[in-house]
Amino acid sequence: MTMQFGRRWRLEIGNRSESIAIEALRIKFEIDKSLDEKPNPAKLSVYNLNRGHMNLIVSKGFNLARLSVGYDELRLLYQGDIVKPSTKRDKMDWITSFECGDGSFDYASARVWTTLQAGATDAHVLTEATKAMTRTQAGVAEVNNVRTMPRGKVLMGNARDVVRTVARNSGADWSIQDGELMVLPADKVLPGEGFVLSQDTGMIDSPKVTDNGLEVKCLLNPEIRVGGLVRVESMINTYNGDYKVVRVKYVGDTHTSDWYCGLVVRGGKFRKVEKSKAGEAGNGDI
Repeated sequence: MTMQFGRRWRLEIGNRSESIAIEALRIKFEIDKSLDEKPNPAKLSVYNLNRGHMNLIVSKGFNLARLSVGYDELRLLYQGDIVKPSTKRDKMDWITSFECGDGSFDYASARVWTTLQAGATDAHVLTEATKAMTRTQAGVAEVNNVRTMPRGKVLMGNARDVVRTVARNSGADWSIQDGELMVLPADKVLPGEGFVLSQDTGMIDSPKVTDNGLEVKCLLNPEIRVGGLVRVESMINTYNGDYKVVRVKYVGDTHTSDWYCGLVVRGGKFRKVEKSKAGEAGNGDI
């Protein structure tokens, strides 16, 4: 693959009160996103940070990372908590690396403690779980189970367990994507336009059939999102059609030709989510 021109990037590292933006230094990243509830992992490396910023990361004074990439326009690619920072010297370079988890703080520690009145629905339960996740915002969600509770209920426990139950009741996957809680039924995809994957739009090589779905490789594109719709237009007609993205691996190095996505997609008949965000319960609906 030849190096792509016009690539842009911005890595923001900080905490809830301050941050720094990196746009000129060399950055490497590997990001793995899926519909699985466990926090999406990422490993990011920055070359030759100044000593003060390096120490803030290693000492965990900076504990949040946000990476945006693009060509003409920057778009968010990943946001997560820094969980394991490190630094090393490689010849003339100082490399600061950090492993991240998208929503890992809330996944591990957020707890729900409230009382729901009779008549509450799973949408109201999801609202309370979202409130408990202090670093996570409401994202796209659809709750199909509209059964009301016949009596009041004490809601107590880990927020992740509460969301897991709500998702299971609606035949949905749940996850935290770039700091937003997402609950997506198996037969639904994210709203918005789907992305066409073809040689003209950056598809690399031919798709491959695996036990997990169809694997497709393409140039890095932040518009391709887990849970979104893609249309495959390959030279092999058997693979052509609409698919739901169930996993994406983003790989990039701002100073080499590495700049691509590896997708796993699944075929089927999907409808776009039309309901609103997690945490916006009203009249038994979200």
